[in-house]
This record gives sequence, C-alpha cells and structure tokens, in this order.
Amino acid sequence: MEAISLRKALMVALFGVVLFVGSFAVSSKMNAFEAFCDPNSIWYDIFGNQQCGDSALAGGEYWMASYYGYSHAGLPTASGEPFVPEAYTAAHKTLPMGTQLLVSYGGNSVTVTVNDRGPYIDGRDVDLSQGAAETIGLTGPGVAPVQVTVL
Repeated sequence: MEAISLRKALMVALFGVVLFVGSFAVSSKMNAFEAFCDPNSIWYDIFGNQQCGDSALAGGEYWMASYYGYSHAGLPTASGEPFVPEAYTAAHKTLPMGTQLLVSYGGNSVTVTVNDRGPYIDGRDVDLSQGAAETIGLTGPGVAPVQVTVL
C-alpha cells in the first residue's frame, strides 16, 4: 500500500510540473488582458506594463509613442509642410491637423502639433518628431508609453 501512495504522490507532482511548464507556453501565446479585458480598455502605465480599465488618468491617456527623425527631413508631411526634425510636431492617424498635444514621459513634457499621419506600425499611437522625443527623453528607448493630453 505504501508504494501505491508514493506512486500517486509522484503522479500528482509530475502533473503539477507539467501544468507549471505548460502555463509558460500558453502565456506566450495568449495575453491575459485580451482574454479578460475589453480590448478598448487596455492601456500602458509609465513603466510599459499593460493595465485594464479607465485610461483617463489625471490629465491624459497613455499612448504608445515612437519618433522619426533626420532621415525624413524636408519630406512633405500630410499637412503639406516639410518635415523639420527639430520642430515639436507629431503624426497621428485620425486627429485633425493642427491639434496640439501635451506629451509627458519620464517627468518631462512637451507640446506638439499634429501635422502628419501615422504611425503605421501596429501598437503605436503617435509618432513624435526627433526634437520632441529628445526633449522628453524618448530617444533612448525609441518606443515607450507616454501620457498624452489633447489641448
């Protein structure tokens, strides 16, 4: 009888290990926020962690930002004006041209004017000019969640 109890205990332990290891395989394929949270209420905190719920926090929402710079200098923006990397401008998919945004990251803020369309990479909400990104310290990470207030 002792051997049967030991065998059952080993089987339960093995099953536990399989579940534990399997959870890592499943977690890489499935995002808990996608399973249990309305996709429209997923947002990123200042550390880049996904959050679920109301994203309107003290003056703004969190958007995923990137930047574009000198390789686009002089090219026409969607507004028709040439792109100036040092200017405080931004690209957004739907906001009206001329919309001003207060963008904050790492304790720094900058006001930018939407004059272009983009970004065209999934998961990104706003592209800042290099000058604006440098002002708030976004050029280090390149892509990061920022707090945005439409002015």
